[in-house]
Amino acid sequence: MNSFQDLTKEQLINKVKELTIALENIQVEKNKQLEEMGRKDFLTKLNNRSELYERLNYETKRATRTKDPLSLVMFNLDDLKQVNDRYGLPMGDRVLAEVAKIITSSVRVTDIVGRFGGDVFMLILPACKAPNALTVAEQIRESIELNIFEDELRITTSAGIHQFNGESVDQFIDAVEKLVQIAKQNGQNRIEVDPE
Repeated sequence: MNSFQDLTKEQLINKVKELTIALENIQVEKNKQLEEMGRKDFLTKLNNRSELYERLNYETKRATRTKDPLSLVMFNLDDLKQVNDRYGLPMGDRVLAEVAKIITSSVRVTDIVGRFGGDVFMLILPACKAPNALTVAEQIRESIELNIFEDELRITTSAGIHQFNGESVDQFIDAVEKLVQIAKQNGQNRIEVDPE
């Protein structure tokens, strides 16, 4: 009788150990998910603004150290507010999600894509000069323009490209934002690049 009770206790202890390990694994997985949520944009599943800043900070330091080129592309969807007003926010969200897929399908594995905010997307291109970035950005711009979204909806994007020249991350972003504004002022659906 005593040996049976000892065996049951041993089995019970093993079960408690198994459950403890299982709970720890669940907690580790939940922590990973929370961490991922903090770095990803909920709607597009792309890097979010804070993750883009972190990655851009890393890439500018690396470019400074290695002397490799680094280009930054910013896309701003043209007239998304009108899409939201006419078709509703859910349609605008679907457009954003589809644009995210268009951009990610057009870049290298080493490139960093994210949603900077609202209808603005950012593309960090390590080891890439501005003329090469223009080729990639033009392909993306054209793919967005030719894409037919739901309800025969079409949309365009304006973009700016700036090649890193040693400035701070904020100055780097500011330079590309100014180019996007010039593209919008010059008629939209176009890309502006810093003169060499």
